[in-house]
Amino acid sequence: MGRYKTISDHEVLATARDLFRTRGHNATTRQIAEAAGISEAILYQRFGSKNELFFKAMHAIGPDIEKLLGPREPSGDARAYMHGVVVRLGRYFSEVIPLALRVMTHPSFDPGSLARAQPNAAAGLRESLSERLAFLARRRAIAKGAEAVTARLLVSLAHNWALEGVLSPAASVHREAELKKMVDVVWEGLRAR
Repeated sequence: MGRYKTISDHEVLATARDLFRTRGHNATTRQIAEAAGISEAILYQRFGSKNELFFKAMHAIGPDIEKLLGPREPSGDARAYMHGVVVRLGRYFSEVIPLALRVMTHPSFDPGSLARAQPNAAAGLRESLSERLAFLARRRAIAKGAEAVTARLLVSLAHNWALEGVLSPAASVHREAELKKMVDVVWEGLRAR
């Protein structure tokens, strides 16, 4: 009979993720095991190899569409809705991009692995936003006809904003306000007349 796990795989992966984020692939399995409070042998027993541990720890969790985009039929002010969505997307991308950059710089990274890990994640996000924008258009809260293009633009805007923040962390402390101003530019073309 095996012993009861005192620390879950999820907790070990979170510990490994933190160390890989700060130290890159140079973090050792010994450091990770010590930080997690388990032996190196247990670490290898659970994850097989350092590379397997690295890729499992650094694998970004797919987007939670409902959390990021809100209800399928948004209520209230359309402009406020768009502000909220783009800010949440920007925060999500700000968490995911550093993980992706670490993974892509790993010596044994396979570019196809990203597509296999989360097939159509970006397309699903854009399509779900497009559906919500179409609802707003049917409600006459925004102009009709450009929902798919607007969804692509808003997701790209949030992604670019997040990437810029990751690459230049010393940037302005007013970054979310700046992001909302960018959404306001898009809003001027979308608002119902």
